[in-house]
Amino acid sequence: IHFCWVPSHIGIHGNEEADRAASTCINRSIETHAIPVTDYRTTLRNKIKRSWQVEWSSDCYNKLHSVKPTLSEWFSAIHRERFYEVILCRLRIGHTRLTHGYLLKSEDPPVCDYCSETLSVLHILLVCPQFHNERCTYFPIFFREHIPFHLALLLGDEPLVPHTQVFNFLKNIGILNRL
Repeated sequence: IHFCWVPSHIGIHGNEEADRAASTCINRSIETHAIPVTDYRTTLRNKIKRSWQVEWSSDCYNKLHSVKPTLSEWFSAIHRERFYEVILCRLRIGHTRLTHGYLLKSEDPPVCDYCSETLSVLHILLVCPQFHNERCTYFPIFFREHIPFHLALLLGDEPLVPHTQVFNFLKNIGILNRL
């Protein structure tokens, strides 16, 4: 293979002018308008949050979505003892030692002693007739205002009753320390 350079610009008027114009720019300083990294960071962070929110909202198997439909910090997590924060987190995702401990022990799922339904956070907090009176005591606004029970209204960031009432309910029915 032989390489041969052919000076194609020689003798062509427009090309020679373009070469001269290009060579005058060699010694000039080029102005750049740099965008601060902080602007990129904010834009990128917002784009990632929007993308993550779309993915979060479209996942129909996400148990936590019903309690927290919008991605943001858990403002309810401030100024609480770790024990209660762990319990609240377990309740929100629906996985507690009581309801899902069987997975670690290779056992059958636990059933409610009262009504033989599969034991779940939803069943304990909202459904089981055994705890109806306790619900009336600890969550009276639902009954007084005829509001349908929903986990988000008990475990979300802006619950209708304080989380301390949920903890008191669980303590009263004897399962707080088993979660």
